[in-house]
Amino acid sequence: MLFRQFQYLVALSEECHFGRAAEHCNVSQPSLSSGIKQLEFNLGVPIVLRGRRFIGFTQEGERVVEWAKRVTSQRDAMMVELSQMRDNLEGRIRIGAMPNSSPVLPFFSRMLTEQHPNIEIDIRFLGIEQTRLGLTNFALDVGITYIDPARITGLNSMDVYVETLSLLVPENSEWAALKTITWEDAARLPLCLLGENMHERRIIDDTFNEVGCKPSVLVTTADSILNLIFHVMFAGLVTVVPSHFARLPGQLPGTKAIRLVKPEISQNVGLVWSSSEPIMPMAKHMVSIVKDFRESGELERQLGDL
Repeated sequence: MLFRQFQYLVALSEECHFGRAAEHCNVSQPSLSSGIKQLEFNLGVPIVLRGRRFIGFTQEGERVVEWAKRVTSQRDAMMVELSQMRDNLEGRIRIGAMPNSSPVLPFFSRMLTEQHPNIEIDIRFLGIEQTRLGLTNFALDVGITYIDPARITGLNSMDVYVETLSLLVPENSEWAALKTITWEDAARLPLCLLGENMHERRIIDDTFNEVGCKPSVLVTTADSILNLIFHVMFAGLVTVVPSHFARLPGQLPGTKAIRLVKPEISQNVGLVWSSSEPIMPMAKHMVSIVKDFRESGELERQLGDL
């Protein structure tokens, strides 16, 4: 049984397409299909439901995929530890991040690359449930998300910063003169928001419900805050964004941020990682780096500058 066959299977589970999985593994599609068939023969169970295209996995196949992810992640962890023993930490750190953390992510990347220039950083924008799943099945090393005890059960966590919310409006609009705006008043404005399946959107909806208002939402987008900001810039709509987005120097021309009040909503955002022992090497380094920056006050100063 070859380790490469497990890599083929993991790629197929991620891509759900034989051609894309083969491209991901830098092999031909016949080679990938042959490798998976050989794995089925060696294990004595069918793994893939076959048709004219990829359909899915058998019940046994789903379990084999879980183990394949564990095996490949443990192999990657071993390679990271060996590179560390050579004082030349190498490898790839896989970070699951919520869209709201976009302006903060470059600070984490800089922290990592300054100390370990040979690390490759792979950032994927995911919801909190997807991040939790990725950490439990070893598809991710760490996550950056809301520290919601009910949603991160079984994960280790460390607070990083506090997120507050602002209303982003066109700079030339009648609302731009305001310094604060209530959620009740905001509900009457032409809003564009993230999709209802996003945790960030549920926070907004819950707040509108709390003040007894049903907002007028004209545009929704699945997971792109940048798309919402463009609608403020060019379509005359308004949106709710984390306050640190609005403090990005020169990045949101033609807009004005207004602090949302009555109530003022804040959420703890932090680093999360698997509680399994031993801690995965990449997660260990990320935790150590963030902890050092927190204790020095450097991280707080950097985030305060946003």
